[in-house]
Amino acid sequence: MGGKVICAGAIVADMVARSIPAIPAAGASAKTPEISLNIGGCAANAATGLARLGRDVQLCGAVGEDDLGNYLARALAAEGVGLELFQQKIGQRTGTTFVINTDGEDRRFISDTGANDCAWPEEVPSEALADVAVLSVHAHGLSERPHVEDLLRWFKEARDQGTLTVLDVIYIPGRNLLKELEELLPYVDVFTPNDEEIRKLFGEMAPDRALQRCLDMGVGTAVITRGENGVIWQDSDGVGDLHAPDVDEVDGTGCGDAFVAGWIDAHLDGLTIREKMMRGSLMGAAAALQPGAIAGLPDRSQLNSMFRNNSSLLEDPS
Repeated sequence: MGGKVICAGAIVADMVARSIPAIPAAGASAKTPEISLNIGGCAANAATGLARLGRDVQLCGAVGEDDLGNYLARALAAEGVGLELFQQKIGQRTGTTFVINTDGEDRRFISDTGANDCAWPEEVPSEALADVAVLSVHAHGLSERPHVEDLLRWFKEARDQGTLTVLDVIYIPGRNLLKELEELLPYVDVFTPNDEEIRKLFGEMAPDRALQRCLDMGVGTAVITRGENGVIWQDSDGVGDLHAPDVDEVDGTGCGDAFVAGWIDAHLDGLTIREKMMRGSLMGAAAALQPGAIAGLPDRSQLNSMFRNNSSLLEDPS
């Protein structure tokens, strides 16, 4: 399996609480069946997904030189993720996210970005981007770094050598993410927001109009992931959609990151746009079957089995 991938951006330790009936009132408590420590952060999640599929993937980002950072280094290495561009920073704390699952509601996140905010992009040498098939940047908007200037440098270098560029975002109130995207999207081949992020960026705009707006801003392919409602996309060939696989969701954490990993994996295999969306959707569905972003990620044989059970989804309804 040829083609090196770099996943760059957020790396955190996830503290994942299993589902509770309701968020407790002020001063009250709730008991969950389990709280687990996991690999977390969108870049780390996607890199782990690709590694489980046997891909050559490097994780680019920063954690602290502390107990949580050491845990992440060990866990990622055990998964087969390349750590040549993984930085442990003295004097910085590792980023951490609490993931709170509540019955019948979307999950909640509380994040301390930690070392993700430090000056780590300056330590990524230009030669690291050489001979890379895909450069995928994750969770832009969550932390202070990389700055737009960092990403423009990386994306321009990638474009010069024919590397596919992928961008995923997280919308945090108070940040003018739309202005940043106006600068970035002309250098992005694939943009993968979810439906909630699209609403926060463009308001209650119809999905087809939102997709067209992204293309007008310069991106090659715009994808909106919509959980159980499937995925829709637009590129120069037009608009497409795909139903979601039917699974019993346990935890939606990391499903979007798994989707990106599956999409990249299919791209490396030279598949069609619809096949890329299908493989991404299967990866996302698999991630939802277990608590946290990592436990449900499939290996190649498990992914192939999921495809056999859901192959009818690949039929184009048009």
